[in-house]
Amino acid sequence: MPPALSPNSPFYLVRFINDVPVWEHFDGQALHPAQAPRSTRSMPVLVLLPERFFFFFQPDIANHVGSHRQLAAAAKLQIEQMFPAAPFSGNGSGIVSDAGRNHFLGYFHHPALAAFSRRHHDTLRRANAVTTPLFLAWNAGFLNGGRDWAWEEPEEGTFAFLSGNVLNCFHGDEAELRKRLAVQPMDGENASAVTSAPRRWQLNDLLQVAPVVGWSALRLPLPAENGNRADLRKLAALCVAAALLGGLFSLGQALRLSTQMTQLSHLEQATNTLYSEALSLPLGDDPFGRLLFRLSQLQGRDQTGPDPLSMLGVLSSSAPPGFHVESFSMGPNTGTIRARLADYEQLESLLRALEGHGNLRFDLDQASSSEADILVTLRVSY
Repeated sequence: MPPALSPNSPFYLVRFINDVPVWEHFDGQALHPAQAPRSTRSMPVLVLLPERFFFFFQPDIANHVGSHRQLAAAAKLQIEQMFPAAPFSGNGSGIVSDAGRNHFLGYFHHPALAAFSRRHHDTLRRANAVTTPLFLAWNAGFLNGGRDWAWEEPEEGTFAFLSGNVLNCFHGDEAELRKRLAVQPMDGENASAVTSAPRRWQLNDLLQVAPVVGWSALRLPLPAENGNRADLRKLAALCVAAALLGGLFSLGQALRLSTQMTQLSHLEQATNTLYSEALSLPLGDDPFGRLLFRLSQLQGRDQTGPDPLSMLGVLSSSAPPGFHVESFSMGPNTGTIRARLADYEQLESLLRALEGHGNLRFDLDQASSSEADILVTLRVSY
């Protein structure tokens, strides 16, 4: 059931007669002459543009099922196929829907609409809705239960009617309207059969319906002012998006830097603790340099000769049981080792085991025997 219409919804109406805006007051029943209100917070303002500035086409999508977006895409595709040479979905064309968002209408702007919008910018910007009588009648038809309707624009000599879900717009007269509304008889039918009489909209009827349809549903897109408003809106949107992304990126970097600074502070404290264990306090401005200097001092001491511990380790791994070192001395290039062994067989075994130890060369310098063991003197070269 269509919603009930409210006859008590007053508003201002603006029509253009000979390119001059004419203000009228609609009290819910009739129109009365009026002056443009001084306050922008007065009653709503409805602007009816001349029909010549819009070309409408209703796509046939009655058999399509889907969401609003899917139905809109199907309508757009059909219009593009019907008018392949006309640019669609640009600044001068697009798709609009009724208040219920179930029916779609394609539109194309007349090239003169841009100049008209600039001339009457002050009037148009005060409007709650800028539309045409045909678009208002199209919306009213669906609120009227989808019945067929007809509308005449006497000032421009144009007719529009919706019959069988087909929208027709033409220049003509009543005879042409009746001819187009007539139904051609099928075989076996009465030749005088015609369609049921369509609803003939009067302007007051449409104005009573307008508040019920809703100002937002009646708005028709206008050309961007000076051809740049749409581009400016897109640029502004891009700037806002870029600013938001930049702000989020900066916030993320700040949080990341804060975390890294905290980690760096912990690492510095742990490093200073290690420095304090290896160096005497105070650490100074360059504890790492002090540590490197200390390391070079230690390495410099080892460079005067081979490591005595490694040399004794070679002797220990090669010595037979009972081998005992009595003295050990080292010079810049050679060293002397005095030791005792049980017999000469152990001495020969020791000398063989000491062969092939890298830069260390062991030679027998002296050997003398006693009652219990043998005293030997080994010279090691490095």
